[in-house]
Amino acid sequence: MTLRESIHELRKKFHEKITNFKLVKICTTAIIFVYLPLLVIGVIIAAFFGPEGYTIWTHYISDLGSIRYTPAPYLYDLAAIIAGILTIPFSFYMEQLLAPIPKSEEDLAKTSRLRLRLGSYAFLFSIIGNISYIGVGIFSEDRNYFGLHGITSVLSFVGFTFGAFFMGWLIVLYAKDIPKSIGIYGIVGPTATIITYQLIDTFDIPLTELFEWILLFSILAWIIPLALYLFNQNER
Repeated sequence: MTLRESIHELRKKFHEKITNFKLVKICTTAIIFVYLPLLVIGVIIAAFFGPEGYTIWTHYISDLGSIRYTPAPYLYDLAAIIAGILTIPFSFYMEQLLAPIPKSEEDLAKTSRLRLRLGSYAFLFSIIGNISYIGVGIFSEDRNYFGLHGITSVLSFVGFTFGAFFMGWLIVLYAKDIPKSIGIYGIVGPTATIITYQLIDTFDIPLTELFEWILLFSILAWIIPLALYLFNQNER
């Protein structure tokens, strides 16, 4: 076996494992039962024991990762790293489900180019969101080396938002087993929220912190219902 063939075989095995339905279900379910509790507990600790009385309408999400605002910044750091890692299998799975790569020239000829492009964009932005959110936890406000916290924060929001946007179009145009309403929300929900957030920030309206939280909620409101629907359908 040549080196090229060995690499191809490793890539094939990796893809099979990371798109395994059981793994995807475990990872995505863990977001609900691990990430969300860590986030909520982090807010509660910052609100009641932090030096400034943390609230979601006066503080940014990233403030949860700084000792200046909470005695337990590691909770959000850990939550971000966990969520970034756990959503990676979901990104691979959704690409395979909605825009599988053709295995032969005959399959390629039957596959819409638009579908493949939307799938590529959806996967690319989703992976950017996944990896960048890991970076948010590693490079917290207290470890903001070379401005990496700000960079990873922006990339994570942009990645998840545009991942939802392109995936939403795939669902609306091509998915037969997923409600169009979920796809429409993916197109409109996070995108409208991030545009609103940017306008508020640009015009210095004192709602920036709150809308950053709303942007996070809009992304969670895309990922979690979509995942739960797919899991329910698969078990039937």
